[in-house]
Amino acid sequence: MSAQETAGEGAPPPTLTRDWRFYLGITAFVLSFVLPLGALLVPLLGLPTAHAAILIGLLIAGAPEVLCILAVVLLGKETLRYVTYQAKSAFRRAVIDRPASKGRYYVGLTVILVSWLPAYLYAYFPAVMPGGDARIYILAAMDLVFVASVLLMGAEFWEKVRRIFVYDGKV
Repeated sequence: MSAQETAGEGAPPPTLTRDWRFYLGITAFVLSFVLPLGALLVPLLGLPTAHAAILIGLLIAGAPEVLCILAVVLLGKETLRYVTYQAKSAFRRAVIDRPASKGRYYVGLTVILVSWLPAYLYAYFPAVMPGGDARIYILAAMDLVFVASVLLMGAEFWEKVRRIFVYDGKV
C-alpha cells in the first residue's frame, strides 16, 4: 500500500462543516486543556483546604475528561475524518513525498545504528550502564531515537526493507 493510498489520495478529501456543533466541540476541546491551568490559581482564592482540594481535583482530573468526551461527541465522525486526512497529508508532504538526500539518509542510518548501542550495553555490560529509573529513561529515549531515524531516512529506506522480504525483487 502506497503512502498516497493511506492518506486517501484517491478519494476526495473530506469536507468540514463549521456549524454550531463544530464551534462548541472545539471550545470544549480547548477548555479541556485550559482548565487544568486554572488549578494553579485556586490557592490564591483563599478557600478552605478541603474546598480547594476538591476544586483542584475537578479542574485537573474531572472536567477535562468530561469536556474531551463532549468534544468528541459534538465534533463527530466527519470532523475526525477531516483531521486525520489533514494530518496524514501533512505527514506525507513533510516526510514521505520528499526524497531523502544522500546526507540525510546516511545521518539517519548512523543514528539508527547508534540508537541500538544502549540495548547492547545493557545486555552484555550491565555494570557499565546506570540502573534504576535511569535505565527506563535511556531505553525509552533509544526507542524514540530509533523511530525518528527511520522517519529521517525516508521512503528509500522503506523500499530497501520491503525488498528484503520480496523473493523475486530486482537488484
